[in-house]
Amino acid sequence: MLQTAISKPLLQKAAADLQREWPFSLFQHVIQKGRELSRQGLVYNVTVIDSDFIEGKVIDTAIHDVTLDLSDISLHSCTCGAEDLCPHVLALFFYVYGNVFDNGELLRQWKQGKKKPNRKAASVQTPSEPNTAESVAQWRKQFADLLDEWSARHRRRNDWPYRLSHQLFPRLVKNSPKHSAVRLLHRFHAALFLLDHLFEYGRERGWDRGLLFGSYEQFSWQQDVDYIADEWFETLERFPSELLPPSVETHIEQTIPYVRELLLRWGKASPSLVYSLYTTAWELLFTKEAQRRQEKETLIRLATEKQSTTLLLAAAHLAFLLGEDDEALAIYRQHPKEAAPFFIDWMERFASSHSPERFASFWAKGKQELAFYISALPEMERSPFVNEIGRLYESYARQHNKWDDYEKLLAACFPYSANRYVHWLLDQRRYHDVVDLYLWVDATAHDIDPTFLAMLQKQNPALVLPLYHRAVMRFVEAKNRASYRVAVQYLKKLRACYRSLKRMNDWQMYLEQLLAKTARMRAFHEEVEKGKLLL
Repeated sequence: MLQTAISKPLLQKAAADLQREWPFSLFQHVIQKGRELSRQGLVYNVTVIDSDFIEGKVIDTAIHDVTLDLSDISLHSCTCGAEDLCPHVLALFFYVYGNVFDNGELLRQWKQGKKKPNRKAASVQTPSEPNTAESVAQWRKQFADLLDEWSARHRRRNDWPYRLSHQLFPRLVKNSPKHSAVRLLHRFHAALFLLDHLFEYGRERGWDRGLLFGSYEQFSWQQDVDYIADEWFETLERFPSELLPPSVETHIEQTIPYVRELLLRWGKASPSLVYSLYTTAWELLFTKEAQRRQEKETLIRLATEKQSTTLLLAAAHLAFLLGEDDEALAIYRQHPKEAAPFFIDWMERFASSHSPERFASFWAKGKQELAFYISALPEMERSPFVNEIGRLYESYARQHNKWDDYEKLLAACFPYSANRYVHWLLDQRRYHDVVDLYLWVDATAHDIDPTFLAMLQKQNPALVLPLYHRAVMRFVEAKNRASYRVAVQYLKKLRACYRSLKRMNDWQMYLEQLLAKTARMRAFHEEVEKGKLLL
């Protein structure tokens, strides 16, 4: 029974918090809709956990899973996706409140409630020098205490990882410092703390081995990791870029070892995500040159000690941030297979940064390394890699009229640049060069898209003659009746080309030589006769 499962003082406090934080005059529509959903019996499967945590389902245009924490009314969630309080959360609250007290009386009090205190009068202007008495270590001690307390209350729940992200994270950041920069740094550390804990939780269950999801719990855990990682990135993007007070800089300095530890502990378990988390922090939070230079040297030393490619690549990232492209590319050359995607990322950054000098300098050195990247990559990854390089350089060539260099790049990367090279030659109307490319890779008419082949033939039938000749010989040399039939089809296409060129004498001479060469292939001659190719 709800009447006995819920703490009445806690429920009354939650109602008072709602009235204070969500005045009826401003949120009338949401409040009334929530009340109406509850009155219509659209709330069901309500469960109370530990007298304060409530979950249930609410039917609206869809069925929504709703959670509500009476001890902190701001900690609510609903699958409708609303960031603020939604009608479905209020419907669940009205359902619970109505089973203990009078909803009608609550609604009357809400409508007649006291005006919300003037925020401007109550707030204090952010001082230029914030009060940062607490250290980063103290923040993390508070996080650990909250985690222990929360885990003791919810450890029996089988969906525990999901509750970690969506219920614990708001608790960690609820009483954050007032100064905007310190508040964001506090939030950043809360995300860092939970990510570390989630990675540890996943490792204990073997979920860090790159296996497909084997259970709903594992899927829920991965959703948690993604959710907190998003909080990490969003917090960094909001961090101010202007000059900060010395006390804030001190906290930032204290943060560096914790971010490095994340890379050291979990760089192998989730390399792509952790690398992205680490490098984003060094781009948006740790912006001083001295910090970056010292971190780069630390990573290089640790990479040597631990024989870690990930640490070396992170050091190269810092070298790029410092403008030390030679050193970064030298590191990439040691591990071209792993560095290939990062090479593309930096190429794209420099191409889109409106700094053609930096791009030109990077490319002058980087293009000499392309052979190392291509040879190090698996065969199936080479063409996509070259295509991305070509796409980026084509954009640069268009802006700076570097078309000769673009073609040199395509030629150097052939055959992995084949598709892009063909399109480039077609744009230049260099049809003979297109056919030469196909012949260079030993392609025949049978290997080429028929529509594209027809386009070449329309431009000039003489262009496709060698491609048809090769197709005929390939199928003749296969020496089976099925391939002979295909060869005859290409012979017919050849005859049509010779006819359009008014070179039927050449055609007749070619056919006679072919028949003489294949005189012992009786089955082929029979197919030629069936195809009515003989006069």
